[in-house]
Amino acid sequence: MKTLYCAIGYVCNERCQFCPCSKDSVTVPSLTYDQVCMTVRQSIEEKGVENILLSGGEPTIHPDFFKILDYIKRFDVNISLLTNALRLADDTFAEKMFSIIDGSKLDVTVAFHSHIPEKHDFLTQHKGSFNRSMKGISNMLKHNVKLSIKNNIVNYTYKDLPEYIKWATSQFEDNVTLLFCNIDINGTAASNKENVAVDFRDSIPYLEQALDIVIEQRKLGHKRNVKVLTTPLCLIDPYYWGFIETSTQENVAAYKVPNSELLWDIGSDSGPLFEACTNCELNKYCPGTWRSFKNNFDESILKSIVCE
Repeated sequence: MKTLYCAIGYVCNERCQFCPCSKDSVTVPSLTYDQVCMTVRQSIEEKGVENILLSGGEPTIHPDFFKILDYIKRFDVNISLLTNALRLADDTFAEKMFSIIDGSKLDVTVAFHSHIPEKHDFLTQHKGSFNRSMKGISNMLKHNVKLSIKNNIVNYTYKDLPEYIKWATSQFEDNVTLLFCNIDINGTAASNKENVAVDFRDSIPYLEQALDIVIEQRKLGHKRNVKVLTTPLCLIDPYYWGFIETSTQENVAAYKVPNSELLWDIGSDSGPLFEACTNCELNKYCPGTWRSFKNNFDESILKSIVCE
């Protein structure tokens, strides 16, 4: 499914310590309603885009958020939303949103950074964000949204991943997808490396323990979808390769953010972009990882996989 990635503004109601945007990005003017409409129309008509992904910053705080939703729903496309769900904790806001769009036609991804409220709030730098995001999720599930919960793997919480997966699988029904994502160490994240940057060699053993729990649950009949993003195949045991999401970038057909006129033919900041990837026989299947990995860790830990 071809996707338009559209960050409609960089303003956010959280200050996540691992955000790849710089602290100055909030000063960049958001896209106007007309700019968003033009971008959506062009991407559908000229590129055959089938999925409009609204991101930010936090897209729900854009002053024309409801108008934007109402415009996009006129087209026969899927609508995806990356949100922290804080605004959706407001019952009035949630009801207005779902009076505009049928929840079952909306794919929503919400990031949860820890099952421990204090740790989640520390990473978002927003006291009470854990409880408000949970309330927002509850309001969305009442309207049957297709929900994914994303955990950003960071230094502050990676050792908690096995306990996090126990919490997430007990908290959310099997129709809620769980995502694990290694972070892009740029912008604010680069300034907070001590709390957020983690070497794959440290985090992957804990990630594998978490996936073992999922595997045991599947043996008991659970059918939850669990995906691991931006994780090179060469760094994780092949036993877990079935969890690796390999198409995170290849279906992005159009891209629009407030500080760029770029709409087509974008280059990716993640992928099998490293020296070891060049001769790896799994190059075309591997999601690789963020380009910023090279600036923060030893690229030599990546190994070419050669089939004999």
